[in-house]
Amino acid sequence: MRKRDRNGLRISTRILDLLYPAVCELCQSSLTRGRSLCGDCRDELPRVTPPFCEKCGEVFDGNIEESFRCQNCHGLKFDFDFSRAALKGLALSFHLVHGLKYQRQFYLARELAGFLHEALEEDPRLAEFNDALLIPVPLYWKRKQWRQGNQAYELSRELTRLTGLQTIEAIKRIRPTSTQTKLNRKQRLSNLRGAFKIRKKCAPEISGKKALIIDDVFTTGATAHECAKVLKNEGGVTEVAVLTLVRG
Repeated sequence: MRKRDRNGLRISTRILDLLYPAVCELCQSSLTRGRSLCGDCRDELPRVTPPFCEKCGEVFDGNIEESFRCQNCHGLKFDFDFSRAALKGLALSFHLVHGLKYQRQFYLARELAGFLHEALEEDPRLAEFNDALLIPVPLYWKRKQWRQGNQAYELSRELTRLTGLQTIEAIKRIRPTSTQTKLNRKQRLSNLRGAFKIRKKCAPEISGKKALIIDDVFTTGATAHECAKVLKNEGGVTEVAVLTLVRG
């Protein structure tokens, strides 16, 4: 059993704080207790709050009290039931995602999963997913190897720690795809078509269950749509919601 002090912190965390003093990822102020964001910067990060599209989670300004679907979703078919993000896609949020995703700062996942947990507790629709499986969006094996990990899995694993919900890598990416960054929605869907498959060994575990797809950024919904499609069509999952760190 790992030893902890009277405040519940691992002794190893205390030692690391002494050997390698931590600083806030955003303002560089000194930190302790294994944190990576100071309280002020944590509070400053722009949360997603209503009003937002009930389907894709796009944020809107103004006083809209009733639920609505945005113009971008009209006429589109998504295989997920709805998507919810924790943070707005502004500079501070993307700075943290970039560190997690491209700079191998996987330690950030522990802090950032807290924002996913906030959204999970605040959105009443997600109360129906309180026994769902957490399913991270996969990377193709070569890209995962190059990045030395998968940011979606790291977020999901830390959310498991906070909630007790099981993380299961039920989806695998069976072919490489070009980066989605500069593609529109139609191009993204074409790029991802047939890129995902259910892992055979996971099929019995997910059949008949609800699932929460976990990812770092939701932009057009193409990735979430393709993952939800295989979860429902191949995996027998009954309901799929999407929970992401940032709404792009």
